[in-house]
Amino acid sequence: MNIGKTNTLKISEHNSSGLILVDENGEKAFLPKIFASESSLIGDEMEVFVYQDDDKLKATTEKANAEVGEFAVMTCVQSLPSGAFMDWGIIKDLFVPYKQQKSKIVEGKRYLVYVYVDEILGLITGTTKFKRNPQYENLPFKKGDKVNLILMGESELGWNVVINKEYIGLIYASDVYKKLYPLSEELGYIKTIREDGKIDVSLQPEGYENIDEFQKIILEKLQQNYGLLYVSDKSDPEEIKQELQMSKKNFKKAIGGLYKDKKIEIFEDKIRLI
Repeated sequence: MNIGKTNTLKISEHNSSGLILVDENGEKAFLPKIFASESSLIGDEMEVFVYQDDDKLKATTEKANAEVGEFAVMTCVQSLPSGAFMDWGIIKDLFVPYKQQKSKIVEGKRYLVYVYVDEILGLITGTTKFKRNPQYENLPFKKGDKVNLILMGESELGWNVVINKEYIGLIYASDVYKKLYPLSEELGYIKTIREDGKIDVSLQPEGYENIDEFQKIILEKLQQNYGLLYVSDKSDPEEIKQELQMSKKNFKKAIGGLYKDKKIEIFEDKIRLI
């Protein structure tokens, strides 16, 4: 039984309170009646999330915000001297002990939380303390992969981010072309996996094979501005960044393609839709 994760279990018993589910080793978890279907039969398989409650294993068909080994943004529902209870997305809240809080968690506020199993107590636990830019091995990414990001916070180098809920990476300040906010979500692209196992991420795809996305942004912006934009290949990179949220390099590639396709005209200080 993988606690804190989604398991596929078989129904072994019915009772007035719910269902008893078992894994292939015979370990049991209880599914309360509110999550059980009346049509469920002994031997049927169910996909459920397994958690601990009063030293017993329970199951739910609800989806947790984060499983063990994952990060998620959670809201504090109760803060006590001993720790804080976070909305986990399921019937049971996730406990973050006081010693696992980077700063005191305040009720009603949102925090980035990592879910793990405490090695001493064997309990599913949350923490807001985690390593910045850790080193990884055997990463399931390659350069250019599109990924989901949670923005952790700004640093001297740029923005620390969570990648696909499991890995910590970095967006360098030079690759930031729009206003970013902590705990918000963005789409990103794997830029570099370094020899030391650290991950660099970009908010925009790289290379000519992705130039269509930039061309689409430029065309949409032109249409919104009556076919005229006061930026060109002579413009300052900061102007292009403010106007289109892209680098000058990608902008030049994109307008070059649009010009070749006779979709725009390029002037000294502007571009115009044909």
